Amino acid sequence: MNPPRYSPRRSPVSTLIAMLILTALVLVESLPAQSPADVIPKHSFSQTIRPFLKTYCYDCHGSETQEADLRLDTLDDDFSKSTSAGTWIEVMDKMNLGEMPPDGSPVPTTNDLSSVTHWIAAELRQAERSSLGKEGRVILRRMNRAEYTNTVRDLLHLKFLPGESPENVLPPDGTAEGFDKVSVALMLDPSLLDKYFEVAQRIADKAIVDGPPPFATEKMRLEMEDIADNRAIDYLCATPGIECEEKAIVLMQGSTRSFGVMKYPGTRNEIPVNGMYRIRVRAWGQRGTDGDPVIMRVRQGHPSADQQLLLETEVTDEPKIYEVIIPRDPKCGEYNVSIVNQTGFQLTSRVGNEIRRQQEKAGTAKDYEKVMRLQSRQQLENLTWGKPNPEAANTSKLRKLVVDWIECEGPLYDQWPPKSHESLFYRGEDATEDEAYLRDIFTQFLPQAFRRPVTEDEIKKVVTLCLSELAAGESYQDAVRTGLISILCSPKFLYIVEPSSSDHRRELNDWELASRLSYFLWSSMPDDELFRLAESGQLSQPEVLSAQVDRMLADDKSQGFVQGFGAQWLKTDEFRNFMPDANLYKEYDESLGEAMVGEVIAFFNEVLRQDESALLFFDADWTMLNERLAKFYGIDGINGDHFQRVTLPKDSPRGGLLGMAGVAMRGSDGNRTKPVNRGVYVREVLFNDPPNPPPPNAGEVEPNIQGEKLTVRQRLIQHQQIPSCATCHRTIDCYGMALENFNAIGAWRTHQDGEDFRGRNTPPIDASGMLPNGQTFESFAEFKSLLLNQKDRFAHGLAEKMLTYALGRPIEPTDRVLIDQLAHQMQSNDYKITSLIHGVVASHAFHTK
Repeated sequence: MNPPRYSPRRSPVSTLIAMLILTALVLVESLPAQSPADVIPKHSFSQTIRPFLKTYCYDCHGSETQEADLRLDTLDDDFSKSTSAGTWIEVMDKMNLGEMPPDGSPVPTTNDLSSVTHWIAAELRQAERSSLGKEGRVILRRMNRAEYTNTVRDLLHLKFLPGESPENVLPPDGTAEGFDKVSVALMLDPSLLDKYFEVAQRIADKAIVDGPPPFATEKMRLEMEDIADNRAIDYLCATPGIECEEKAIVLMQGSTRSFGVMKYPGTRNEIPVNGMYRIRVRAWGQRGTDGDPVIMRVRQGHPSADQQLLLETEVTDEPKIYEVIIPRDPKCGEYNVSIVNQTGFQLTSRVGNEIRRQQEKAGTAKDYEKVMRLQSRQQLENLTWGKPNPEAANTSKLRKLVVDWIECEGPLYDQWPPKSHESLFYRGEDATEDEAYLRDIFTQFLPQAFRRPVTEDEIKKVVTLCLSELAAGESYQDAVRTGLISILCSPKFLYIVEPSSSDHRRELNDWELASRLSYFLWSSMPDDELFRLAESGQLSQPEVLSAQVDRMLADDKSQGFVQGFGAQWLKTDEFRNFMPDANLYKEYDESLGEAMVGEVIAFFNEVLRQDESALLFFDADWTMLNERLAKFYGIDGINGDHFQRVTLPKDSPRGGLLGMAGVAMRGSDGNRTKPVNRGVYVREVLFNDPPNPPPPNAGEVEPNIQGEKLTVRQRLIQHQQIPSCATCHRTIDCYGMALENFNAIGAWRTHQDGEDFRGRNTPPIDASGMLPNGQTFESFAEFKSLLLNQKDRFAHGLAEKMLTYALGRPIEPTDRVLIDQLAHQMQSNDYKITSLIHGVVASHAFHTK
């Protein structure tokens, strides 16, 4: 987030602000603590576990003998004690490794061993959740960086350009229970406080401006007829695939660029500063004999791949102006207008095309002598072995893009001063800049920032800080900047505060309910409508609250929920943990990787927006595709980078979450598939049922050693022969092996590929298996059908995930009744996500602190 050119000098009292903030944080952190939840007694301990230990363990670890200083006859089932938990972990590990009971001792059955180790793992898991939870209470938590960014955006009416968002500056947040919204994972230490202070300074500099904009809006246009008159760039007219007419340039292949000719007045660059710019092109199309439409693409040079494509659209047969408003910065350089490549035509030989590319590169570098030499070479070779392709010599067959002019206008300003400045200094530029105005500014601003009514003392503290700045000789605007910085760093802003003076649960007031609702569905602060309802005391009324849920889900700000809950539930940030081997998977590129992530998020968004059943995550006859991913899936007729709903061919193996390429790529190491990893993903995401942790030194399925040609399935079967691994793998591997038809980058395969498998005679894929419940399947399609039969299990898992996300705390045993109710509500409403959201918001847990 680079400060704008008009940034003021830093405040001399910034150290004082930091000290005040630290003091406030200490006060916040010292709020009454809640005691951990008591561990609910388990009848199975006395009835099953202790008899097991007595039979198989007490002889070596009892009252008379304690081998390895380990005594188990006094071990209790209180996993909240670190000493007890540590001993239980040791017992579980020894059993998993086959070291207990030792040789010569009575041997328990595999089922008995499995029951004990699963009980220990479940108790450890519950103890972990209890330590994170607070007897079902939602504890104080700070905003995560996405929430902070969105809140600043809405509070100050700011728009962040790429790379300037607070999310680009603040470090990643901690996670617990799969989300970055759980209280215990969102601590605030001094190093993070320094970052918040840095970000707040930049935000204040952006929000409050001095004087006119540093660069006025200018319009720069390049008329295509100027190309033929400019010998520096007229080589384009001699390039095969491009024809220069009197007042336009005709593209059949290749592109025409801004050529560095369009410069902002008084500078050497087209883009003088980061900002929003309007790109306009006057163009039209001429269809070829194939009758297909002419597609125009506008791109810019930029280091970031996601900022290169500016516009892609079908052009009309008549001249029309096409425009797009996009963020640009001095790193962008030139931009170009091109016709989307036509298949079946090649106007020049490969060598001729390479010469043309060298011409364009030399033109960009302003090496015009080299341009002319290459142009002469091109003309010479066109008379010999580099002549145009005879099949394409008749250019009347080709689609043509006719470009009249291209234009860049900017930097653009919605208004000046910006709305952020105007909303703070709401009386305008002619207001009297005195203490009374300071008080009015923050009387209006503080309730919005703190998301509740404020006290006179809170206003006075900020005003006093601003007055000290004025006394130090700072300008009035700098003084307000200092006040704004102090607010943005205050724990009352950074934390979602729901204070409590006792250890007992209490009902939220309407202001607190407004914040809990908005950070659930928007990952941002409440808007004016929620504030109005909170002030009137109407928000907590069931019918009002339900209507607000519908309104908020229909709002564009619900993308905060899609990116927050949807992306984290589906683990899309893990899809590209490993870069595919470029030699094995030549189809893969950066744009394909981005599209794999985009498909899953767009699919979640579509199910939510269209209020469709969440069971579509198991199987669907459609998915969300852009051009790059559609090409990878072998589906034609999809153009552009935007995702659109596409009906899948009847014989397509896609459809549903597990048929998406990104999920498959996540379950690989860039070289081979990893069925165990994929199986864990299925259990965690679809059923919220993570398997028990593996024993120490369990290892992984190893790659083939030299001379071997074992498939992943064969190596996994070998791995399962290890007794300590067999029990757990039986409940994991079947889910992963069912996905073996998808290779390491998610391409469908019927035979082994990647790793050591190349050529035609590779082993066929075996995607059969048996689920832990005993049901068998022979194919991926059958596997999906069997999973769909477990819809109730899915509903309970999704309800647990949603409640964790909404409350910012782990699920506890006391939530079981609520989870059952939420799952039943989903089942009664076609398993719709919106139904689950309404159920969560209406629950008693959502309304209590």
